[in-house]
Amino acid sequence: MKNIVVFGAAGRTGKYLVQYALEAGHNVTAFDRHTAIENVTKHPNCTHIAGDVYKQEDVEKAIEGKDVVISAIGTNQIEGPAVNLMSDGMKAFTTAMKKFGIKRVLAVGGLAVLQLNETMQLIDKPDYPAEYKNVGIGHNKVYHVFLETDLDWTFVCCPNIDDFPRHGKYNVNKDYPAPGVFQISTGNLADFILKEMEENKFLKTRVGIANEILEARS
Repeated sequence: MKNIVVFGAAGRTGKYLVQYALEAGHNVTAFDRHTAIENVTKHPNCTHIAGDVYKQEDVEKAIEGKDVVISAIGTNQIEGPAVNLMSDGMKAFTTAMKKFGIKRVLAVGGLAVLQLNETMQLIDKPDYPAEYKNVGIGHNKVYHVFLETDLDWTFVCCPNIDDFPRHGKYNVNKDYPAPGVFQISTGNLADFILKEMEENKFLKTRVGIANEILEARS
């Protein structure tokens, strides 16, 4: 049993992280915005915190005493400063983790962070879609936050994320995109993150993930 904090707990992936962690017997602190936290699962082993990742006191309250930090925060805004939410949040998380002596952190990111080859990331491809580049840059900022720490981090980098429960049929790959379809379900993503939390096979590295089979878009 671990004491876990999930940031972005009311989001599509966050809700499964909370649900599956509770089903596995862990204690969960579910952190999200005031307008979203009421959507998080009610459970005797789940503590709800309605807070703001830009308020360090809120972040520290959530992280103190935990074994593992999981970030499922993200943004739907392709343009503008909102893409900095992920890296700004991670800076706040890692600062609090250092303060309280916590080492393990896992986070959700995008495919652009992974390698195309030994010398080039996917985001550096000449034909990388311009409309997604801003978000890709935002995820890369998270990656560089990790690189500047001595924490035990795992950055799970995803293709299209669709909202389905887990079925367990997915592949993972260190530093490069995983074989499969250009999709990962929220349930499978949460399933892998919680397994990796226990198994620690991908410490201080990026992980590509993909469903083995394509699910109908929600």
